Amino acid sequence: MPKHDQEPAGAASPGAPLIQKQAVRIVAIYAIFGLSWIYGSDHIIDLLIEDKGTLLQIAVAKGFVFILCTATLLYVLINRLLGQLAAADRGRRESLERLSQKNAQLRLFFEAAPASLAMFDRDMRYMEVSRRWLSMYGLGDRDILGLSHYQVFPEIPQYWKECHRRGLAGETLRAEADEFRRADGSLQYVRWEIHPWYQAAGEVGGIVIFTEDITERMRFETALQANERFLRLLTDHLPGLVGYWNANLTCGFANRPYREWFGKNSDEIIGTTMRELLGEELFAQNEPHVRAVLAGEPQHFQRTLQRDGETAYVWSHYIPDVVDGTVRGFYVLVSDVTELKRAEAERQRLEHQLQQSQKMESVGRLAGGVAHDFNNLLTVIMGLAQLGMRELGPGHPTLVRLEGIRQAADKSAALTSQLLGFARKQTIAPKVLNLNGAVEEMLKMLKRLVGEDIDLAWNPGKELWSVCMDPSQLDQILANLCVNARDAIADVGKITIETGNVSFDAKYCNAHFEFVPGDYVLLAVSDDGCGMDQETMAQIFEPFFSTKEIGRGTGLGLATVYGIVKQNNGFINTYSEPGKGTTFKIYLPRHAEQGARPVPEAAAPVRGGSETILLVEDEPSILNVTVSLLALQGYHVLPASKPGDALKVAQEYGDRIDLVITDVVMPDMNGRELVRRLLPICPQVKCLYMSGYTANVIAHHGVLDQGVNFISKPFTSNDLAAKVRAVLDAKGEQDG
Repeated sequence: MPKHDQEPAGAASPGAPLIQKQAVRIVAIYAIFGLSWIYGSDHIIDLLIEDKGTLLQIAVAKGFVFILCTATLLYVLINRLLGQLAAADRGRRESLERLSQKNAQLRLFFEAAPASLAMFDRDMRYMEVSRRWLSMYGLGDRDILGLSHYQVFPEIPQYWKECHRRGLAGETLRAEADEFRRADGSLQYVRWEIHPWYQAAGEVGGIVIFTEDITERMRFETALQANERFLRLLTDHLPGLVGYWNANLTCGFANRPYREWFGKNSDEIIGTTMRELLGEELFAQNEPHVRAVLAGEPQHFQRTLQRDGETAYVWSHYIPDVVDGTVRGFYVLVSDVTELKRAEAERQRLEHQLQQSQKMESVGRLAGGVAHDFNNLLTVIMGLAQLGMRELGPGHPTLVRLEGIRQAADKSAALTSQLLGFARKQTIAPKVLNLNGAVEEMLKMLKRLVGEDIDLAWNPGKELWSVCMDPSQLDQILANLCVNARDAIADVGKITIETGNVSFDAKYCNAHFEFVPGDYVLLAVSDDGCGMDQETMAQIFEPFFSTKEIGRGTGLGLATVYGIVKQNNGFINTYSEPGKGTTFKIYLPRHAEQGARPVPEAAAPVRGGSETILLVEDEPSILNVTVSLLALQGYHVLPASKPGDALKVAQEYGDRIDLVITDVVMPDMNGRELVRRLLPICPQVKCLYMSGYTANVIAHHGVLDQGVNFISKPFTSNDLAAKVRAVLDAKGEQDG
C-alpha cells in the first residue's frame, strides 16, 4: 500500500520529459529545415539567377513558402505531441483506476480475511488495520491510524517488541499457538505471523502482522485431545483387541492389546495392509467376512489360531463404518476367549470328576449299607455254626458241613470287609508309621505274591515324613496294587514301589479336583504291563468293576484302595496308556499329631469269666446267638432288645452289671446315648460297642475315638470272648 499511495503524486512526471523531448525535437527540426532552406535555396538561386528584382521576388515567394512549410511542420509535430500527451493522460487515468481497484481489493482482503491484519511503518505506526484486528484486541471503533502500536498497547511485553524489531530487520516470524492477554484482561490464544514489506527501492518500509484468534480451536483441540486420551486409555485397557481398517484394508488404528498380539508398535502397524499383518492363510480365512462387512453387513465369527505354539480361541466382530451411505472402513473387536475356553473345559472336567466322586460316594453308601446288613446275617450264621459244632462234639459227621458253613462265612466276612473299606466305614486304629519301614516288612510277602517272573523294585525316599494310618490298611493297599500290577503283566516284567515327600500349593490344588494344599507322603506302585485306556480308567475304582476274566477277581481291590486313601484324607492319581504300563500315586497326609491309641488286644489264650453283662441288640437272631456265645464262656448275660428295656434292667441290677455290650445303631436311641444314660445308674460299668460298620456316634470318619472299645460284625466266638475279656481286664476310665 505505501507504493500505491506514492504513485498519484508522481503521475505527471512521465509527461514532462515527453514535452521537453518533443520541444527539442521540434526546435531541432525547425532549425535544420530553416537553415537548409535559407542557405540551400539562396545558394542555388544565386547560381541560377542574377537579376536582383527577380531575386527579390523569389525571396518574397520563398519567405511565404517557408512560413507555409514551417506552419505545416509545426502543426504536424505539435498535433503528434498532443496525441502522445492524450495517450499518456489516458494511461495515467487507467493506472489510477487500477490502483484504486487494487486498493479496494486490498481493503476487502483486509476486512474479509479470517484473521486480523495490521500494517505498520518503520516507526511501528499504524498504516492500515482491519476491523477484525480492532475487535480482536478490544479496540472497538477507535481510530488508530497514524498512532504508534506501543502507544495503543503501552504494556506490550518486551518479547513482542523484539519480534517487531526482527521483522523490521527483514526477518519473517511465526508461531502456531501463543498466549495473548487482551485489553479487557481475558486470555486468548493466537496464531501469528510477521512479514516485512518493502519500498520501491527494496528497503524495508515496515511490517505486516497477521494474527488469528484460535482460542475456540484450542479449547476444541484440548477437549478433543482429552477425549482421545480417554478413548485410547479405555481401548488400551480393554481385555480385547480393538482396531480400525480403512476401505483399502490398511490399518488406521490398533489399541495396545492389538499391537501386542501381533508384536508390533504403533508406527509399524498403522498403514499396514491386512494381508501383510495376518498372512496369506489367515487373510484367506477372513476375506469372506471382510468382503461382507465392506458391503455393510456386520460380521460375528469364531476363529481358532495357533499362537506361539499354543492354540488360541478368539471371537471376532467386524462392524462397518457407514458415512452418508458409504462404507469408509470397519471396526474390529476381537475377544481372546482362550482362557474362557480353558475354564469351560476345566469346568467340564471338574463336573465330570464331581459326578464321578458323587457316583463313588453313592455306590459307597450302598455298599456300606449292604455290608452292614450282610454282616448282621453273617454274625448269626457264624455264631450258630460254632454253637452247633460245640454241641455235636468231635467225630460227628455233620461237623464237616458246619465247618464248611463257617469257612464260607469267613470268606463272606472278608468280602464285606472290602466293601466297608471302599465305603470308608471300616473301623481303623491308626498308628504313626514310616512307610519305608512298613513297606520293607512286606517286601518278602509281596515278592511271593507277584511271583518269580516279575522283578519287584523298591526305591525308598530319603528322610521320609511319617504318616498316621492303620498298618492293616497299608497292607491292603500294597497287596491290591501289586496283585493288579502282576495281572497286567503278560509274562515277565517289573513292578516298582517308591516313596517320597511331596508338597502341594494352592495353585496346584486349584487345578486338581479334591486336592488340598499341604505336605504329603507319596506311595507309588508302577508296572510295565498292558496299561489302560481312558474309558477303563474312568471306572477302575468302582466296586465290582474288573477287566479280568470271570473267576480271577472280585472287582473290589482298587475300590478298597480308593476307600482307604479317602478315609485317611489322601488322594490317588492314576497314569496309564495302552501298552505303556500303569502308575498309581497315593498321597497320604504328613503326620503332625499323635494318632489314636489302639485298643489293647489280649495276647493270652482266650478265657471266660463270671461277670454280669448287659447285652443290647435290636436284631433278635443276633441277640440270641450272642447270648449263647457269652453264656458258653461262663458270663451272666442280661439280654435287652431295646434301649428302653436296657435302662429298666440297669435300674434293677445297678452296679452288679460289669459290662454293657450294645449295638451302635438302634431305633429310638443310639448305643453311645444309651451308655451315657446308663453311667449315672452304673458308674463303674464298662462298655463294648458292636456294629456292622462304625457310625460317627463312636468314630470320626471311621477312626475310633480314644477310649472307645469296638468289635466289628461278624465276629467269631473266639473274637468275642477275647474282646470281652480284654475290655473287662483293662484298667482306667473309658470314654462312654
